[in-house]
Amino acid sequence: MAYLMLYGNGWTQRWRIEDGKERQVQEDITRLGRSGTIQLPVLDPGTNSATTLVVSCALVAAAIVLDSESRDAADTATGQYA
Repeated sequence: MAYLMLYGNGWTQRWRIEDGKERQVQEDITRLGRSGTIQLPVLDPGTNSATTLVVSCALVAAAIVLDSESRDAADTATGQYA
């Protein structure tokens, strides 16, 4: 299990990445800061179902993929402002 952290001007988001899609997300976030959009496979925080997060590349200042293996299993909040 891994998480995607997105940082913008005054905002932060954390999303759980769909299992097996970590490498794809790592490759896609290299396009952030440019024009256009990217589609990232994440899990909906309300239903835990696979969904697609569409991100405007120009509005994200930084992003990182974090492996959750070393994290506390009780900390499962995802989504906006988690």
